[in-house]
Amino acid sequence: MTRRIAVVGAGMAAARFAERFQAFGGDAEVTLYGAEPRAPYNRVLLADVLTGRYAADDLTLPSGDARLRTGCEVSALDTVAHTLRLVDGEDVPYDELVLATGAEPVLPEGAGVAHTLRPADGGHVPYDEPAPAAGVGPVAAR
Repeated sequence: MTRRIAVVGAGMAAARFAERFQAFGGDAEVTLYGAEPRAPYNRVLLADVLTGRYAADDLTLPSGDARLRTGCEVSALDTVAHTLRLVDGEDVPYDELVLATGAEPVLPEGAGVAHTLRPADGGHVPYDEPAPAAGVGPVAAR
């Protein structure tokens, strides 16, 4: 039976894990479960999408042969039964678990017109096309 590795999260760390696991000869079925509706992408370069330096599709990260379940949020873990519960009620069995849930942007009080740039499909600031971006950069994450 093929070993099943469930990766909760589908961001930069999850993609890197999946890609490196395969590159080093890992022998298991790896599945990434991500709440966002797209494949893992390089969040560090999101500001460069605003300025037109990159297109959003240029930020997609390699994840080897991992199976991607996008738009799929995990609501509970049962580490005794080795199952994930998805928000739609589906229970998914796993043999090994990787938690790669990432960080959430934090806006300081009184940030005024500050916005976050996630998710890549629009987030709080639409950026399908380049726009003037003065002072675009990271503030904080937790």
